[in-house]
Amino acid sequence: MNSALIFDIGTLATPQLKDADDLRRPVQELHNAAVWIENGHFKEIGRSFDLLNRVPTSVPRYNALHKLMLPGFVDCHAHPIFVGNRAGEFYLRNRGASYQEISEKGGGIHATARRIAAASVEQIVRESLPRFEMSLAGGVTTIECKSGYGLTWAGEERLLVAMREIEKIVPQRMVKTLLIHAVPLELASKRDTFVQEVTDQIIPETRERGLAGRVDVFCERGAFSVEDSRTILSAAKALGMDITIHANQFGHSGGALLAAELGARSADHLEYLNDDEITRLHNAGVVCVALPACVYCMNSIPYPPMRKMLDSGIRLAVATDMNPGTSMTESIPFCMTTAAIYGKLTMNELLWSVTLDSARALGIQDLAGSIEPGRQADFSLWNLPSPESLPYFMGACHADEVWIAGEQVYEFTSTVKRY
Repeated sequence: MNSALIFDIGTLATPQLKDADDLRRPVQELHNAAVWIENGHFKEIGRSFDLLNRVPTSVPRYNALHKLMLPGFVDCHAHPIFVGNRAGEFYLRNRGASYQEISEKGGGIHATARRIAAASVEQIVRESLPRFEMSLAGGVTTIECKSGYGLTWAGEERLLVAMREIEKIVPQRMVKTLLIHAVPLELASKRDTFVQEVTDQIIPETRERGLAGRVDVFCERGAFSVEDSRTILSAAKALGMDITIHANQFGHSGGALLAAELGARSADHLEYLNDDEITRLHNAGVVCVALPACVYCMNSIPYPPMRKMLDSGIRLAVATDMNPGTSMTESIPFCMTTAAIYGKLTMNELLWSVTLDSARALGIQDLAGSIEPGRQADFSLWNLPSPESLPYFMGACHADEVWIAGEQVYEFTSTVKRY
């Protein structure tokens, strides 16, 4: 159904692109609303009574039953492509083991890399697909997909090819990112050699084959230094690829300042951030991506200073960081709850952080993140009375319906009504 009139929407709530520079983060709310969709795009938004009387009767009608309509969410930082799980590490951390200690004992990224090395593309696709379905149930219509668990080119290529196959199957828009995550163990004493392989082979081949349009690097102690990260990201930028960076997760790694220096599309994590770093990120126009579910899961690092970032004028996005080790959640609503509690975000700020500002972190703010005429009709319907109810019902929210390009792609069949 690429054309439809959806009427009897209880409340339609959306940010608007024209307000992107308004630090108050206004949200348009329209009650008893309707949307007219033509050729998969929003044609007109208005009151139900008005559109029901004006839209041609040849356009199929769809009764929203007074549900809440929100823009399709954009999960701008996710690692959904992997096999196996690392549930054991969850309990090791609960007993006091640090991220670095788990990694030094063969766990962490390297544990997943070993599984990827032994897996076929078919297995990777099969085990990854359910994560996209769960993400969709949480209202996500655009999702970033990072590689990063292959480490070697052979492993990364396998992940990127699996990603391409998944893209043919799932309804969501996928934004594919080559993540340079860690030095392969066999090259631990030859870090410079590996960095050169990344810049001379892995990035150019990824771009030439169209396997990803973005490059990310983990700039942190035990991963890549500021100098290594600058070399890697500069090589990607020189080829016209978007760049982003895992920065300041375990300390003031220099990653945030590097993001500002290079004009990265976004800087992600940012659990450790001082006033100077905030100022430089703001002045460089870098979108800051908070990953509160990761902090919640790890329970050993501080939450990013979300309130301070917003008050400085920074554009803040919130994402899942869906990954097998430190944030095994596909739920954007849960991340909104944690951002509200630990970041003190208002409802309007929360909605912007998972829609237009998250889309901006991926460079697709002109394509996704709001319900406005001319934009692709990506949205969700919720059995909730208001936007404020979404983070309030913590850990228990599924969209009733999700639509992408004017077609229903997900339906939750529960008849329980929320008040």
